[in-house]
Amino acid sequence: MPTKEESILTTALHSEVENRFLTYALSTIVSRSLPDVRDGLKPVHRRILFAMWEMGLGPTARFRKSAAVVGEVLGKFHPHGDQAAYDAMVRMAQDFSLRYPLVEGSGNFGSLDGDPAAAMRYTEARLSQLAEELLIEIEKETVGFRPNYDNSLKEPVVLPARFPQLLVNGTSGIAVGMSCSFPPHNIGEVIDGLAAMIDNSSIDLKDILKFIKGPDFPTSGQILNSKKELKEIYQAGSGAIRVRGEYSVEDMPRGRQAIVFTSIPYQVNKAKVLERILGLMEEKKLPQVTTVRDESTDVIRLVLELKAETNPELVTAYLFKHTDLENSFAVNFTALKPNMEPERLSLKEIMRYFLDFRLEITTKRLNYDLRLLKARLHILKAFEMLYDDLDTAIKLIRKSKSREEAGVKVKKHFKFDDEQTRAILEMQLYKLAGLEIEKILKEKAEKTKLKKDIETILGSQKKIWALIKTELLDIKAKYGDKRKSMMKAAEDVEFSQEDFVVHEDVTMILTKMGWVRRVKTVGENLRFKEGDDLLSLIPANTRDNIALFSSAGKVYVIKAFDLPSSSGFGEPVQHLFKFGDGERPIMAMNLSTVLAGSPAAAEDEEKAKGKQPQLALSGGTVIALSISAKGVGFKFDLSQFNSVTTRAGKKFAGCKAGDSIMGVDVLDLPNVLFLTSEGKAVVVAGKDIPLLTGAGKGVKLVNAKKGEVTLFRSVRKGEQVKVVDEKGKEKVIDLKSYGVMTRGSVGLKAVKAVKFV
Repeated sequence: MPTKEESILTTALHSEVENRFLTYALSTIVSRSLPDVRDGLKPVHRRILFAMWEMGLGPTARFRKSAAVVGEVLGKFHPHGDQAAYDAMVRMAQDFSLRYPLVEGSGNFGSLDGDPAAAMRYTEARLSQLAEELLIEIEKETVGFRPNYDNSLKEPVVLPARFPQLLVNGTSGIAVGMSCSFPPHNIGEVIDGLAAMIDNSSIDLKDILKFIKGPDFPTSGQILNSKKELKEIYQAGSGAIRVRGEYSVEDMPRGRQAIVFTSIPYQVNKAKVLERILGLMEEKKLPQVTTVRDESTDVIRLVLELKAETNPELVTAYLFKHTDLENSFAVNFTALKPNMEPERLSLKEIMRYFLDFRLEITTKRLNYDLRLLKARLHILKAFEMLYDDLDTAIKLIRKSKSREEAGVKVKKHFKFDDEQTRAILEMQLYKLAGLEIEKILKEKAEKTKLKKDIETILGSQKKIWALIKTELLDIKAKYGDKRKSMMKAAEDVEFSQEDFVVHEDVTMILTKMGWVRRVKTVGENLRFKEGDDLLSLIPANTRDNIALFSSAGKVYVIKAFDLPSSSGFGEPVQHLFKFGDGERPIMAMNLSTVLAGSPAAAEDEEKAKGKQPQLALSGGTVIALSISAKGVGFKFDLSQFNSVTTRAGKKFAGCKAGDSIMGVDVLDLPNVLFLTSEGKAVVVAGKDIPLLTGAGKGVKLVNAKKGEVTLFRSVRKGEQVKVVDEKGKEKVIDLKSYGVMTRGSVGLKAVKAVKFV
């Protein structure tokens, strides 16, 4: 016997982890998450249906408590959590989850609003009539069985499905490294496609799609994909199905209208859609809608009342873009093949696997029936021989001392085998009546004919396929219905985002610490956090573009309406834009108002004063000046940033290491006055400042030496400028004392070396 040390195996940790993870992954893929391509079921669903079948819960049986079903499933076949098994059973009973429910439920089984089902002790269930078609042939040795988890019972490897459950009801699952997502389809269309494939085994996918129009969701909706897109999805086994809720426009009193949605996309929570619409209304992003309510009963009915003279098409276009009333269903046809290998399949491959499965099942069923017929005919032949010499048989039995002796005598006299002898000895006395022989002969004739028919079918592959086709068409006739989902090519209505923004005058408040908000009136709202102060106060309309410039030389543009509306301190700019480390706002401006100013009007004003216009304005552009703390600057065109609405912003200026942008302003007068922290003033002509088209660094405009540029503004020659320091002291600078200087000048002393407001 090996010692404890000798029985310990040494292995590399990474190899052991890899092997165990692969074992876990394989178990998840095969035994939990992916459906079998043959019956379209995952193990938990197969076990639930089989357990209910074993309990006798057929479509005509009385309902049983769901807790009893779950207990049977867990105790015999599925050693997992009871809630997981119950949730799987509940989904099979929901007519909004499955196109054709497999479980018939009694009680609360949830709703489209996301309401959960009642506890399993309250609800009851039994198999639906269609579910019976998955199981009805299981007694005829059509499928294999394997030991259950504790080897005490047998469970089916696959159910002998008589219809393509995988395509009809679909399924979804997430395994390790792979997942699946099958949309439901109309059972009649799928069976028509299978019938066409039986007639022509080499049929093309485009011909199959003449029968299978596309997915058919239980919650209806419009499918927007084109025929070409659907063909590509079904060929590749992956893609996205665009689904949109159906609606109509109803007239209301006083010339108003209402949009009424009568369906929603598959797997969308109706209550959350309603909540989202109400949220948009509260945020004033849907000003055309006055009221929204849910009037749904068994039929979906979401009502949105509109203001007078509102275009319903624009409102629905906005809703489709900003809510789940238009959604995408991801298609991923990954399933387990008969050899238990997972693979992404095309629609045609799935149908081919199912038909091959039906051929196997039908052949096994016919052979099983044939065996039973032969066994019965063998017994009937014995009964016929017995009636030809009944008196002798009775004498032999009466003279026998035991059952065994009677059996030996009858077997020897009539040359029966053991099965025939046993049947004779077990025969009831009333069957010795004279009329019984007629019934026996009639039964023998019927079964002989049926035996020949089955042998004829088994002898011809063509006749087996004909039988399979007939049985499929019978299921279509019994369960087929009209499509619920409409096939409609997408007709996207173009709309402007501004159509859904309320016209309203507001004020943007930006602080030095980077807190931003919009308010209707300033008044008491002009308050700040401790140590913070006002940076910019911008009057605007909710539809205006607000530009925010940062110390890193970037500009961020946002609609005034999208600024946070707050009576508090607002929100940090980092919540609205992607600011970098150490980046801070330096100023903001109403870009819409600035760009709306006519350059021609500015030039006319200059000419009216007898002066040559100095602004670098042309063709609707507005020129601004950027200056860094170290005095490096340039001119640039503001209009190029009017459409920059991404969170990342756009670069307008570059800076050397140790420098940063200190200000940006419109250059609307001929000259620019700069003040430094050393109290020196520099006046530079606007025409001497270079105009850059890209995000450059510019040129030296001010030689700040050891100080920094702290204030600047565009000025006219000889005017007076009043500045206020941080202590509130005013100082008037008369520009008559300062001529226009060259770029890079140190400047002349103007005020004390203090910070300026």
